[in-house]
This record gives sequence, structure tokens and C-alpha cells, in this order.
Amino acid sequence: MKNKFLTYIFFVFCFTNIFSLSHSMNIYKYPDFNISREECDNILESMNYPNPDYISEEPVTVYVDLLVEKIFEINGKEMEFEAFYSMWHDWKEKRLTETLKKFNLFDDTGKRTYLCTYNPIELWGKANRLFYPTIEFYNKKSKTNVNLGGDADWVDIYSDGMVGTRLRDSAKFSANFDFRRFPFDTQVLSFELWSEFPSTLVEIAPEPISMPVYKETKFFFTDGDIQIPGWDLEKVDYYNYDYVDNDKLPYQGFYLDLTIKRQTSYYLFKIILPILFILVISWSVFWVRGSQLEAKVNVTIVCLLSLIAYNFIIDEDLPKLSYLTFLDCFILLSYFYTGTATILCVYSFLRKLKSGRDLSVVDRYAQFVGPVSYFTILLIMLIYFYNLEGIGGFLKGPAFN
Repeated sequence: MKNKFLTYIFFVFCFTNIFSLSHSMNIYKYPDFNISREECDNILESMNYPNPDYISEEPVTVYVDLLVEKIFEINGKEMEFEAFYSMWHDWKEKRLTETLKKFNLFDDTGKRTYLCTYNPIELWGKANRLFYPTIEFYNKKSKTNVNLGGDADWVDIYSDGMVGTRLRDSAKFSANFDFRRFPFDTQVLSFELWSEFPSTLVEIAPEPISMPVYKETKFFFTDGDIQIPGWDLEKVDYYNYDYVDNDKLPYQGFYLDLTIKRQTSYYLFKIILPILFILVISWSVFWVRGSQLEAKVNVTIVCLLSLIAYNFIIDEDLPKLSYLTFLDCFILLSYFYTGTATILCVYSFLRKLKSGRDLSVVDRYAQFVGPVSYFTILLIMLIYFYNLEGIGGFLKGPAFN
């Protein structure tokens, strides 16, 4: 208990320091002297670094701090989600050092000093004065204006030659959802960042202070966790991905993954349990006297029509899939047993006419064989859809490997 309390105090301390001093690599101090706008303009005029440093032996390392603040909507039908986020990019422009030395502003001892803020148009609008690593979201559905620093809100420069940009925006992102376990599914919301430059020139790295805290606390803030309508946030992870393109050059991407689990109470109480109740009603006809054929058939037909109506409700949440989900199989199984009840009612009536018994052998067998076989098949379906984990997998809903 004591260790948990100390851990909690540690994270509170981290968040107090990180978020009070701003995010990303922006743990800095303000200068103890005045820097005029004219001096910042002079620094801007002296910049002439439109391209990457091709002669450098090491690539530029760009630190990414991606803060996901809200998930507005997850649209399974369109295979997309909408997020509100803040993103910081920080990298060291070594060639900026000479310019800062020229104005006696270079200082790489201790905590770095904030110097100037620029509008991205000043740096990348008419003529590129500063190299931009061109890191953009690969799966964002709207266009990124890479000519203006990736739509950055502003650009800061610091006394040690560091450059920082910030973007606060909302956007829709494409996703690759797997609905086979719907509605007990677990999905991954991915933010995919790539640089247009090969990794020999630009490397992407997670910001070492904030990103581990996001991962550990799952973006927990003072006002609570991220609210995702209809879902629970299970896990936060990030990693780099490297590959060699057709041009034979290596490239590096940065992925931030939010693993989310669907809240199933709606589907359980408003779809699955009502369907089971309808099925019980349809199968109860085998306790009705065989001579009342019309009443028995009416009950089963009404139940079958009710199941069809539920199918239309589910279609509103999912795209047209090439495979069956768990809920699809569950409804199809219920269709089959409700339809079978209708057929057996007619067959039981014919047996009644031959034997003269009001409750035929078909009715007696159906009373027990039907429910037992239905729930046996349902259990097999659960085992199949949840990787042979049976009921435990049904309740936990682990992600597909």
C-alpha cells in the first residue's frame, strides 16, 4: 500500500512539473534580459537553412510529444475516429548555433533559454529559412499543409539551437478495425507519424519526459481520464517502425496506439438478452397443445419478424463486412432456431393427426433438445471467436493477435 502511495505521489509530482512548464522538450527558462522584436527579425533574416544538413554524419533527431486530449467519435461504419490533440516537435538545428553566436545569444549550459517565437509563414511561407523535418500524420483524412510547418501554430527557437513547434488541432483519422468479436471487441486507435525524409536524415523519437507518463497513466489528467463515448481506454503504447522503401532508402515512422474496449452493456441488455427472451417465447410453443397449430405458428412467426428488426439496428453501426461478427452468428443461430420451431410445429400437428395424441413425441423432444443444442452451439461459437478461451474470453474480450 505504501509503494502504491509513493508511486501516486511521484506521478503527481511529474505532472505538476511537466504541465506547469509546458509539454515536450519545452522545459526552459526565460531570458534575464530583453530581446526585442527587431533582434528576432535579424535572427530570422540571418537564417539560411532550407534543406537538411546533408554533410552531417548523424541524422536530425526529432522528438515528438503527442498529447491526445479527447476522442470525439469512433465511426465503425466509416472506419474512422475523430480526435483533439496537441503535438510538439523539437529538434536541434546545429547550423542555428553560428547565427546565435553572431548575436551573442548562444548558450548551451544548464536549462536552455527561450529566445523568439515565429509565425510558420515567416519561416516556410515565401522562402524556406529553416529546415523543417516534414513529419505528418500518415492516416489523417484531411490534408496537411507541409509548406507551412505541418500547420504548426508557432515556432520557437532556444539559446542552445533547439527548435520547437506546436500544433493544437482536431482531425479525423482512418482506422483498421476488426469487428469479428463485435460487440465484445477490442480495437486500436493508431496515430501514424512519418517523415518525408529518409531516416539517414531525420529520425523520430518519443519525447523522453512526457510520453512515458502518458503511457503509464493512460493520459490521466486532473479532470479525469479521456472520455471516449461508448468505449474504455485499456492501454497506451508507442513505438518506432522502420522499413525500406522502393527507392532503397530507409524510413522511420512513429506510432501512438490507444487500445480501447467497447462498452457492452447496451448490446447485452438491449439486443442479446431481448433476443434470448424472444427465442424462449418462440420455443415455448412446444408446451402448447398440438391441436392449436394456428396459435403456435403465429407465435413463432412474430418472433422471427422481431429478430429481423434487430438485425436492421445492428447494421447501422457496422460497414458491409466480408466476414461474420459474433453478433451476426448469434442472430443467425437465433433465426435458425426460431424458423425450426415453426417447421416443427407443423410437423408436430401432422404427427398429432396420425397418432391422435395432443402432445406428440416431437413436442416432448423439442422441449429439451432445442434449448440444450442451442446453448451448446452458442458455447462453441464463443470458443471459436475468443481463441478457445470460452467464457473467460467472452468476459474479458482480449484483442486478436
